[in-house]
Amino acid sequence: MSKLQEIMEKRAKVHADAVVLINAEQTTETRAQVKAMLADVELLGQDIAAIQQSDKQASELAARTGVVADTENRGAAVTPAEEYRSAYFDFMQNGRPNGPKNIRGGASAEQIAKLDTAKAAWESMSAEQQRSAHVKQAAYSRLSAEKRDQQAGTQSITYTEGNLGGYFVPAGFVYDIEQATKFYANLMDGSSIRIMETATGNVLPYPTSNDTNQAWTLLSETTQIVDNGTSPNYPTTGSVPSPNPGNVLASQVTFGAYKGSTGLVRVSLELMQDSAFSLEAFLKEAFAVRLGRGYEYYLTLGSGVNAPLGIIPAIAASGAVAVTAAGSAPNDGVAGNTGANSIGYQDMVNLTHSVDPTYRRGAKFMFHDQTLASLQTRVDKFGRPLWVPSVKEGVPDTICGYQYVINQSIAQIAPSATTVAFGQWSKFVARKVRDLSIARLDERFADYGEVAYVGFSRIDSRLVDAGTHPLNVLTMHS
Repeated sequence: MSKLQEIMEKRAKVHADAVVLINAEQTTETRAQVKAMLADVELLGQDIAAIQQSDKQASELAARTGVVADTENRGAAVTPAEEYRSAYFDFMQNGRPNGPKNIRGGASAEQIAKLDTAKAAWESMSAEQQRSAHVKQAAYSRLSAEKRDQQAGTQSITYTEGNLGGYFVPAGFVYDIEQATKFYANLMDGSSIRIMETATGNVLPYPTSNDTNQAWTLLSETTQIVDNGTSPNYPTTGSVPSPNPGNVLASQVTFGAYKGSTGLVRVSLELMQDSAFSLEAFLKEAFAVRLGRGYEYYLTLGSGVNAPLGIIPAIAASGAVAVTAAGSAPNDGVAGNTGANSIGYQDMVNLTHSVDPTYRRGAKFMFHDQTLASLQTRVDKFGRPLWVPSVKEGVPDTICGYQYVINQSIAQIAPSATTVAFGQWSKFVARKVRDLSIARLDERFADYGEVAYVGFSRIDSRLVDAGTHPLNVLTMHS
């Protein structure tokens, strides 16, 4: 049995035991036990996610380079990828890996392919292997006569000394940085919403068509076809279609391209010379996390006015009638669990069936992590848990039989809050114009003895809804 399978089965058992306690008489002791067991379920889920992400990266590496990692024993590929690290490090320090101020500019297709291959191999290495490479690189770059790197707090990542920058220069043995980050939904990885990449940022019309009120109908012999304009011949499902379907109605959704920035990161020359950890990896990760958090917000809550139109405003604008929560009291018998402070089994059923069956194939829920925590304690009217943890590799956890996406920008359970979205997420499209562009500013802060880095990207998003509402939401009672 693989390690992943073992952890998945362990998580499923802990959750099943917790559900038994939830359905039993609630005492102070049982409540404490349930809380602890659900915390264990959460931790085991994080372990599963980490292993699955590692396996995904290993598969991508194998597809691009032919280097296969040992996922069964969790071993990493042995390719060192020093070529990519050296090129990126050269860009961060000197601004000229393959062209001035552009990490890919001026490079041939062969050079870019070689760099991408090395990049994938580097990212597949374990943290320990990367740390070893960092230390080796630092040993070459440090000035042996300098003693500044023995004293943390004397150099900065900005123009301020102390804990804002000095901790990045290790005192002989600290070669990594512990970053405190918040989870964000990686909406741009293509696993939920649809990603449309374009080479330019010009206005992009996206055609839509709603032909759901037109149907094939019987035609008598020798009867002439009549042009019925756009009049529907099947306005009511289940009724007999009238003769002569009308023409197809077409419309469009228009995508723009809104520019955003990661902001400036200023790095002192002393830090670049003395740092014993991977400065370029840190900056790359910082930019990626900033992008992820910003994309999560704008793709979820963006107003659409000089900004992307986010998921929640887009569903509201589509005219879909939101489902109002009734609460979990009908199932758990707790009178205080109303539609203003809880979500019940019937609420989830009502939400799924507010979406046409066509869009329920492959549909997913999307909600805040705290909403998931609440749903993990809920059962249906037969006492079965709504949340079912996976016990098999490659099979995701489900809520009421559907997969789900955690999105921290969606509101938590509270009166009148929109807490759960559901439907066919391929109908929500995010447009991305090329990749993130990183600029290296050599002159702007030269008098401070610093180099600045800034990243730019362009995105937009729209719900492609021709009028049949592929997505809908659950709103809490006021």
